[in-house]
Amino acid sequence: MSDAAPAWLLRLLKVPPAPHIPEGAAVRVFRSAPSYRRLQLLRWGLRQASVVAGLIFTWVAVKHRFVPHIPYAYADTVFFAVEMFAWFAFAAQAPITFLVAWLDYEYRWYILSDRSLRIREGLVSIQEKTMTFANIQQVSIRQNPLQRLFGISDVKVETAGGGSKRGAQDADASHTEGLHEAHFRGVDNPEEIRDVIMARVRMHRDAGLGEPQHPEPALPAPVASSAATLGAAKELLGEMRALRSALKAQGRVEP
Repeated sequence: MSDAAPAWLLRLLKVPPAPHIPEGAAVRVFRSAPSYRRLQLLRWGLRQASVVAGLIFTWVAVKHRFVPHIPYAYADTVFFAVEMFAWFAFAAQAPITFLVAWLDYEYRWYILSDRSLRIREGLVSIQEKTMTFANIQQVSIRQNPLQRLFGISDVKVETAGGGSKRGAQDADASHTEGLHEAHFRGVDNPEEIRDVIMARVRMHRDAGLGEPQHPEPALPAPVASSAATLGAAKELLGEMRALRSALKAQGRVEP
């Protein structure tokens, strides 16, 4: 993969090797856009800035007695030690999280074969998912304001049972997702990816793969119209007329 990834960091994170890409003319491999890395670094910077702001606010609030005074003789010393520990922890995590944010873009594969799609993403928490085209029901494109600024989008793929799992939300807010959905994150060609997936979905459905099998409705059996049945019906009609005449003669039925 990238020569910029330190070997010690890859060993520390236990990053697996690149996935095997099957051979064949139908195989397509898509990657996140370079702008996705810039977006990840922007988010990293915003998170670090919020931590720094919190540390500074806490320090100023305690030093200037904006918070209730702690009735403890060594309270200031304890607070100073805790504050210093927080600053050292922040300084230690900053370069590591920066490298993770930098490399996250490169450790993403979106592979489309002739029968299924395969997605692997993540550097610290690795997620890998495979979906067959025969089970795919919906493909949608999502773009939040930040993604629009960087010219990228997400492609969401859903299979049976995943359409009503969650409402519309920012797909980048969390990498947690249901078993019935997968995301192509931070791509700059979402329409192309959607069209390729839908073309292969239609190909499988035209071939009869994954189509729900609906039994043909049974046709009603023809009503028998034999001479015996017709004769019995005429006999019953004659008896009903005779009964009506008898009742009319007795005055029980109005004429």
